[in-house]
Amino acid sequence: MKFFKLCFLSIIGLSLFCVSASAAAPKTTDQLIFAVDVIRHGDRNPIRDIPKAPHLWPEGLQQLTPLGMHQEYELGKKHRQRYVFQEKLLPRSYQPETIYVRSTDVDRTLMSAQCFLMGLYPPGTGPLIAFPFQPALPHRFQPISIHTVAEKEDLMGLPNNFKELVQKNVCSTSLWQKKTAEVKPHLVAWSKVTGLPLTSVNDIDADAQLGLLGDTLLIDQLKHVSFPKGLNKEDVATIIATGDWRFTAMFQNPKIGKATGGALLRDIAHYLKQAAQEKTKLKYVLYFGHDVTLLALMSALGTPLNKTPGYASDVNIALFVRSNGEKYVQVMMNGKAVELPGSEGSNLSLDRFITLAKK
Repeated sequence: MKFFKLCFLSIIGLSLFCVSASAAAPKTTDQLIFAVDVIRHGDRNPIRDIPKAPHLWPEGLQQLTPLGMHQEYELGKKHRQRYVFQEKLLPRSYQPETIYVRSTDVDRTLMSAQCFLMGLYPPGTGPLIAFPFQPALPHRFQPISIHTVAEKEDLMGLPNNFKELVQKNVCSTSLWQKKTAEVKPHLVAWSKVTGLPLTSVNDIDADAQLGLLGDTLLIDQLKHVSFPKGLNKEDVATIIATGDWRFTAMFQNPKIGKATGGALLRDIAHYLKQAAQEKTKLKYVLYFGHDVTLLALMSALGTPLNKTPGYASDVNIALFVRSNGEKYVQVMMNGKAVELPGSEGSNLSLDRFITLAKK
């Protein structure tokens, strides 16, 4: 699994740096009774440097940046406005039985969760000591538990056979082969000027290297860091676009979606079912992962993305009840409704959602 952590959590970094996520609630008179948010970490530094063009990243490679912290904090504030004040799903002050927070065991996701939660329950809402009457922590800070598990046990991770699944179901397609042929003539030159082994994009290992390079170049571009000598603007644009396309193309395949996002989707469906049957005091579940997490989930839902989700992107899955007692699910991504297979507009009955999760 170390291979996948290096390679495939690396190529997932090809994304936009601006946060388009919105916590706008759907316009409805129906009651929100449970919510799930699956959120990508905020802005980060590259997974790795380019050997022939190293750069000193203040926070360190792979780490959440101050911009990323701010993105997640602002997203938490928007969700507080929706869930606490608008929908009244959550209490004004933190109650541990109402929220469960889960993160991958990676610095940038754990820190993103902390920043989001500071927006959701900001300083000033934390507990007080009864006598003497004073804040338990400075600024009445509210600590909130964040749960994580080992990588091999994480339902937000990639399966052990991910490489084999991609080779069998994706690499043999005509479109994949066409994209391979378009960049193959450039690989030797790109390898020479970067110091990365880009010998063949047919090979999954080399694909990961190309994704690593594209990720770093994108971040260099957005943060005004000099490119390696020998790479022109056209080369940079091609590498970034190719890496992004190849990564998202893997999750267009339904078999890949089921294998990578199925476990998370079933976990979410279980929470919704428990809430609908009033078998839990939970009101809100948060997952903090990577863009691969969102790509896998959306593919498992039957609505694969054609572009890598940006930093702090948010898939919201909300359970509503109508006045007649009927319960339905609405899925939104970055504030825009997602139409699921078999849905009526952007709504899907709870039973059909649970059935979708079992497929």
